[in-house]
Amino acid sequence: MKIIEDTPDRLVFESRPVLFAFMAAAMALALTAAAIGLFTSGAPGRGLLLTACLVLLAVPMIFVTFERVRVIFDAREGICTLRRRNLRGDGTRTHKLSTVIRAMVQTRKGDGESSDAHRIALVIGADTAANRHPLTRFHVSGPAAETATDRINAWLRATRSDG
Repeated sequence: MKIIEDTPDRLVFESRPVLFAFMAAAMALALTAAAIGLFTSGAPGRGLLLTACLVLLAVPMIFVTFERVRVIFDAREGICTLRRRNLRGDGTRTHKLSTVIRAMVQTRKGDGESSDAHRIALVIGADTAANRHPLTRFHVSGPAAETATDRINAWLRATRSDG
């Protein structure tokens, strides 16, 4: 997630997983081209199998990856707004800023040689597993989630000490 605005009154993060979306679209285009090639070269059975793979794998992947998430912490309004925009439509959830306890990093352990992957979640209400709300669908490697989580928690502490 990338910081869009960082002031004492507002903290705004946005996630636009362009790389994931590009990879999903490229996979769909490659499978489509290969299926058309199989149909035109006289292998309709293989073309049909590849089309089924396209429908079962690539299309759902596109619907999942084409998603923009914006999180707005607004001290003046006293609210935290989570906005999601994807191919299925837009959604907005608003929470009182006082109910946002903290941000945390959720980690998915890598297996073997894979590195661990992380995402940011907000704890809204009592600190239980059910109240941990991930901001993105995907886990990514690198320090970005920890950096963003530290910034959110520092902003929340500063906002609460001012009031």
